[in-house]
Amino acid sequence: MHKDTIALLGDCTAGIDMAVSTMDGLLPNTKDLQLRQKLQEGISDHQLLREQACSLLQQYGGQEKAPNPMAKSMAWLKTNTRMAVKSDDTTVAYLVADGCDMGIKSLSKSRNRYSMADRNAIDLAQELIRCEESLSASLRPYL
Repeated sequence: MHKDTIALLGDCTAGIDMAVSTMDGLLPNTKDLQLRQKLQEGISDHQLLREQACSLLQQYGGQEKAPNPMAKSMAWLKTNTRMAVKSDDTTVAYLVADGCDMGIKSLSKSRNRYSMADRNAIDLAQELIRCEESLSASLRPYL
């Protein structure tokens, strides 16, 4: 149980870091004020969940997990390639929504893999999944 809890919370912090990094990197290219607001709220929501995950990790004696360097490099390459081809709000929304969808799949996989995790960790992972789903849905008008 303890090992699963730390692993699940580590995956949450790594996923949050990827999400925040992507949204933060796209903000300067976002022209629509409502879209910009959605991204800023997404960053804020993710940072709040990160604080909760870090607090739980500290309680269990675990450490934060950095995003996988290969995944981070691939996300950076995809983002910068798409933005170089077409830097507009539709592309920004597409990239964030796509990242949310990948995050949902990854977090769902972790939640299922670490099924013996503490209820607080499972609930936090589920809340993060809901956050990603909500953000992705809110971006559909921009696609």
